[in-house]
Amino acid sequence: MDKDIFSTLVDRTGLTLTDGQKAVLFAAFPMFQAMIARATPAMPREAEPSLIFLPEVK
Repeated sequence: MDKDIFSTLVDRTGLTLTDGQKAVLFAAFPMFQAMIARATPAMPREAEPSLIFLPEVK
């Protein structure tokens, strides 16, 4: 993504940011994309909480 597209996306949020603030966010953007990719991998059906939760029956 280039700076122009990123700036357009930021402008659509309604935030009033300076060019310097946009530049800082643009520099950190790849790091955030990597964090999101690591935090939201596709999980197998076996990892569904309803399948791994075993209630304690008394």
